[in-house]
Amino acid sequence: MRIDTLRQKADVELREELENLREDCFKRQYRSGSDETEERGKVIKLRREIARILTLLRERELGLQRGRKNAPPGAGEGGKE
Repeated sequence: MRIDTLRQKADVELREELENLREDCFKRQYRSGSDETEERGKVIKLRREIARILTLLRERELGLQRGRKNAPPGAGEGGKE
């Protein structure tokens, strides 16, 4: 799922999605003994999706906005004085 789509969801929806992804990831890891290469690729994608959701939830918890920089005011302005 794209990050833009995830940003539109409420925290409750994200937590439900997170729980489902974790469960699916666990099941796929458990089954990966027989068809390791294909399952492994899916597990990696699931883990990335889980990381995206956790990052988004943490951003919201800290009150951060996407694209916001921690530079002091006036820093990075193009003109020389």
